[in-house]
Amino acid sequence: MKRILTAILCAGILAVTAAGCSYNDALYKDSNSSSQNGEDSTQPTTSSVSDQKYSDNLDGLVDYFVAKQYIDNKDNSIKMDASAIGAAEGKKFAAKYSGTDIIIELYRYDTKATNDTANKILNSVKADGTFSIYGLPSVTAYLSDNGNYLMIYTDASIDKTNPDKTKDNYKHRDQVIKDFKDFKK
Repeated sequence: MKRILTAILCAGILAVTAAGCSYNDALYKDSNSSSQNGEDSTQPTTSSVSDQKYSDNLDGLVDYFVAKQYIDNKDNSIKMDASAIGAAEGKKFAAKYSGTDIIIELYRYDTKATNDTANKILNSVKADGTFSIYGLPSVTAYLSDNGNYLMIYTDASIDKTNPDKTKDNYKHRDQVIKDFKDFKK
């Protein structure tokens, strides 16, 4: 009986995880249709945007990313099951840069009341910049300097094993990471 319940539980977890991964396709379709007018975020981002006028919460971070032109529209997001990584809330966005599809996931942690899952994820990201859930392959993630936010930035055009640091997409990712880390520092 225990084996049957374990098998059902594992199948359920796998189904939820696989469903979450399929959101990428929906996001790309929405992103492609909204950027049919030729708008592609290849122009330099606005460095003059300060985080001071934005709230210290997930919506403030999202508004800041919109102002920096890292994401097109704060309403074009998918609410993520943030509890899977111990976060309080999370959103996933599709963006384009230099013709490449990019996925940005943003999560907020309640650092005053973290649970075991949150502690495991946060400690793993602090240690080596990655985390893994449900036995899946590790995911690269970034933690804000204030420790309240976590970001997953996915750009398939950047070779993880041998990145070309001279490419625009690499420089853009580094700028996004820098601004993310500095948010409400």
